[in-house]
Amino acid sequence: MGKQAEKINTTEKKEGQRPRKRSRVRVLLWAALTVGLLVLGGRILLSDELETTFYHLYSPKTANGENIRVVVLSDLHNREFGPGNGALVERIAALRPDLIAIAGDMVNADEEGLDVILTLCGRLVEIAPVYYSPGNHESNLMYEKGSPLESLLTDLGVHVLVNRAEAVTIHKTPLLIGGLTTSVEGYEEYGAAFFEEYEKSGGFKLLIAHYPSLFYDCLADGAVDLGICGHYHGGQIRLPVVGGLYHGDTGLFPQYSGGLYRLARGTIFVSRGMGGHSGFPRVNNRPELAVIDINGRQDPDWS
Repeated sequence: MGKQAEKINTTEKKEGQRPRKRSRVRVLLWAALTVGLLVLGGRILLSDELETTFYHLYSPKTANGENIRVVVLSDLHNREFGPGNGALVERIAALRPDLIAIAGDMVNADEEGLDVILTLCGRLVEIAPVYYSPGNHESNLMYEKGSPLESLLTDLGVHVLVNRAEAVTIHKTPLLIGGLTTSVEGYEEYGAAFFEEYEKSGGFKLLIAHYPSLFYDCLADGAVDLGICGHYHGGQIRLPVVGGLYHGDTGLFPQYSGGLYRLARGTIFVSRGMGGHSGFPRVNNRPELAVIDINGRQDPDWS
């Protein structure tokens, strides 16, 4: 009896250990799952993969409702998507744009090399007409450091717009494509006269202006069919519903940090940009290649 009882007690001890082992396994599984989700979430939130976004703008000015496709690039900051930006060029070519609008800061003012932007623009002009309005980094290079960037771009066939506009007809629709390169501080001196004349046009007015802040006050009531901006890098960190978190020019929560915004007499698009210069990571804010289709189709969200 004693030996039998001993065996029974030993069995009970082993059976009593099983739940503890199972609980340890569950803890390890949950820990592994949690770590996996955190890693996956981090990879998604910190993803630096190029994202193509699509927008629609209704305009009764388009002839017979024909579609005009605009591809928007901004704030590349000398970044490359594939050697020589080959991957970027291939994606743009596949989109078959009618025109390419570049909203500035494609270079870095503290870097002398221009190979990245010149190589890119040399390939883009073979796809569609390229209209380039310089940002603060290009302006610093051209006007403070004497860089020949503007003439080099012009030699490639790029339409460089420095506080001026060019008329063009696309699919029988007349457009006046302008570039406003001044900041808010210099608007009265460098941009006001140009914009006063520009605003008189009866055609579709597409204005490339690197600084969204121009549309806070200076151009808030301006008659612009489509303004295209950059500069804010999407607010660097993007929060659900709220949008961009911060930019040095505005502080917390820039008013226009990314997407289409309707103003009193027009609409602006603010690109989230494609690169960065601050050294801070982009969070929930993938680099953006934007596509804007302009036509006479009524959109329930914008009509």
